[in-house]
Amino acid sequence: MENTRRHKRFRLDFLEVNGQLTFASEVTLLDISMGGISLKADRRLNIGGKYVIKLADKKKLIALKGEVAWSALSGNKMTPDGEIVPLYTAGMKFIDLSQEKAAELLNFVEHHRKEEVPPAGDRRNNVRFLIGEPGKAILNYPADYKVKVVSLSGMLIETSHALISESRIPMELSLHDDSRISFIGRVVTCQLARKNNEEHYDIGIEFMNLTDKDREVLGSFIAYVATLKME
Repeated sequence: MENTRRHKRFRLDFLEVNGQLTFASEVTLLDISMGGISLKADRRLNIGGKYVIKLADKKKLIALKGEVAWSALSGNKMTPDGEIVPLYTAGMKFIDLSQEKAAELLNFVEHHRKEEVPPAGDRRNNVRFLIGEPGKAILNYPADYKVKVVSLSGMLIETSHALISESRIPMELSLHDDSRISFIGRVVTCQLARKNNEEHYDIGIEFMNLTDKDREVLGSFIAYVATLKME
């Protein structure tokens, strides 16, 4: 991580420091109503988990918050490199829907609905509509990571997900005194590694868009780590 070499780096093999990052993944919409949505994804969505789904409407994205009501394995697909990955179908109910978001959602349904779906049980109270093409959306979902090395300008993390070099990822970092800082992480390096016969990724991250307050919190944490190293 060339950018972090300007600052002293500290290995955290003696201290557990974790964080959370937000992935963006394309999913396929199956049907939608004013109360919720069902979709197909290449990863399992946890029941009760809260996600942000972004619907493409004309030239803008409508960001809606949803909570997973049900999720099930529904098949698999083969990737271009020949890998077979499972496919999951899930239902989400919209939450925290403001009047403005409700109006945007109604407009989206009117423009993209294909046909009404016959009711099936009491799973959905609102009238559902199949989605016409392209029927794609972006799902933001959280993933955990462990910090292995940290400095004032970046860190080396361990996670089970690969990240694309030069991509920018929304991230949060939990520090020793229950403080949390939020920032955009620039992916500098991503290397496949193995520990205890399990694969993971070591990823170099550069801190970006830190507020003055969060930078101060980070500096305080670095100073704390430095004192531990001296003991």
